[in-house]
This record gives sequence, C-alpha cells and structure tokens, in this order.
Amino acid sequence: MLTDATEIAIAANAKQKNIRDPRRNRQPFFHILDDFLGGKPLTGRYIDLGAGQFDFAEIVRERGGTCVGVDFDPAVAELGRYKGFEVAELNIQKLASHPFDTSFDGVFNKFSLNAFWFWDDDEAHRAFVDAIVNLIHPEGWAWLGPWNGVPKAADLDQAAIDRTLAFQRELFEAHGFITLPLTLAQTQRYGIHGDVANNVVFCKNLNWTPAR
Repeated sequence: MLTDATEIAIAANAKQKNIRDPRRNRQPFFHILDDFLGGKPLTGRYIDLGAGQFDFAEIVRERGGTCVGVDFDPAVAELGRYKGFEVAELNIQKLASHPFDTSFDGVFNKFSLNAFWFWDDDEAHRAFVDAIVNLIHPEGWAWLGPWNGVPKAADLDQAAIDRTLAFQRELFEAHGFITLPLTLAQTQRYGIHGDVANNVVFCKNLNWTPAR
C-alpha cells in the first residue's frame, strides 16, 4: 500500500494497472513469508525480480536485510529509488544478458516471469533459468511464482502450451527446485491468481507449511 503522496504520484505513471493502485494489499507477501520461510531470518541480501511497489523489499528492510529490486518500468525504478532501495532497471526477460556480479541469500519473484516468453526458443528459456539460478547463493533460497499467461498472438494449441509448461518445470527441477501446484484458494492467499495456464510455485531450499 502506498500512502506517501510522492510515491502515489510516481506509481501513477507505472505501465501496469495493479502497480498504479495505492490501495494494493501487502498481506499476500506476509502469507508467503509465513508459509514458506517460517522462522528463517531476513537479515541477508535479497533480490526481487519484478519489484512492483517494493512490498517485498520493504518487508526485508523492516526485518534487517537489504533488497535489490529489478524492473523494466522506469516509474517502478523511480519509486524504488525514492523509497531508498537499490534498483536494477532492466527487463527480467533479458536477465541472461545482464548478469549480476554477486549472489543473494534469497531470490523472490511474485507473478512476473513467464514460460511463454520463450515458447519458441528452448535455449533462451534455458539461459534465462540458468541466470536466475546463478543469482542464488549456494545456501540461499528461491521463491518463484510465475505468471504463465499464454500470449494470444502466439496462437498456441494445447499441446504447445503443455510442452512449454513442462519444459519450464523440467528446467527448474534440474537445478533442485521443487514444483508446487496450488489450489485457487492458495493462489488467492499468495496474490498470484489470474488468467494463466497453470498455478505453480517453484521453490528451492524452502519448506512449505500450507495454512489450514
């Protein structure tokens, strides 16, 4: 949620409607941290791929850590800098072409990456996943909740959709990730529900304790 008048004015220029909304609820981020990290501290260095309103980054800062926000939207980058965060202004889809020179204790992504960016280019998809994996410290964790919306312009049949999703899963699992299919209620709890081809989370070095 945005309450500062300057923050609201900056966010009003964002490309995505949900980022322009100053009343956006921060609670899904707490649900994610409670259900997946439990008592894990947030005192290290983290990166949020698709920083949005910098909700995750703010929670990290409140708990003693630091967070780098990544986003292609100039308004989002401006918002992050105004809030005092380190920002990498780049398109997540091009992550493989912009390697970071450090690793992070945690890599976070909520509804920003998409398997169908690479539906016709397996090698680019592989390089993208490798780039994400390279961000993770050997003892670090990752929580990735993709937005796997199918682009209408691609005109994909169900077989192509299924193959793309299966390949995404294969790539992450080859790096030790666990794939967690979510129910509708769980996607709503974590703020990752929408018009997508599947509802999954990819996790590494995390233990999921679903809310009852």
